[in-house]
Amino acid sequence: MLKAVAFDMDDTLLSINLSAFIAVFAKDTTMLLADISGKGVVACAAAYSTALLNLNNNAREDDDRRSNQTFLDDEVESRLGVPMTDPVIADVFTYYEREVLPQKNDGIIAARPRVGAHEALEAVLERGLRVMLLTNPSFSRACIECRMGWGGLDDVPFELVTHAGNSTRCKPSPTYYLESLEKIGLMPEEVLMVGNDAKRDFPDPYCGIQTAYVGGRRVGDRATWSGTMEEFARNFDEVEERFYERDATPNA
Repeated sequence: MLKAVAFDMDDTLLSINLSAFIAVFAKDTTMLLADISGKGVVACAAAYSTALLNLNNNAREDDDRRSNQTFLDDEVESRLGVPMTDPVIADVFTYYEREVLPQKNDGIIAARPRVGAHEALEAVLERGLRVMLLTNPSFSRACIECRMGWGGLDDVPFELVTHAGNSTRCKPSPTYYLESLEKIGLMPEEVLMVGNDAKRDFPDPYCGIQTAYVGGRRVGDRATWSGTMEEFARNFDEVEERFYERDATPNA
């Protein structure tokens, strides 16, 4: 039985030039690290980008249960000697993410609510279904809340918003998806994931979570339903029908 719909954020509910956002965020973070460590910008950029890449590639042992934030902090400290959990240093990055980053939404990043996103959320909530925001948890809560603000998602009653502090893996690891559902007492077969990224929004390997794909390009038969966010909102009856008709076989 369908009990909840999980939404990705970037280019699903939020229209954004994600590459531009990451470039700005990484540049600013690198400059802060350089100021704090006293090391060169190039060295700091290399250290931070490697740490972020390792995080997103889930480059760790299976029994590593550190949160993504702890993993990233440890990676940065091991490369630059910057104790990221030191309260003074942590406050610097928190201030940046809460006070400075929200002002960075320029014409290049161009973040705004995606057409049809709020209507899709309304369609789901009107059915009495639960909603979650399963955005890739490679950023802190403050950083994700910044983008939620740009998308007008602050007041949506998400039961769970994933971020680096409450997740131990990144997409498309099934561990990430399953641990997220476990937090709010749901089973994979009770959830529909809505996302735009054919590489990350389909759990790999398949773990029982069906996906509605709103990314535009064809993904074969992997998706339970495909279309735009506007179509998802207008045709949620059809989406539900497809969910119940879908065979419980791997769609990877």
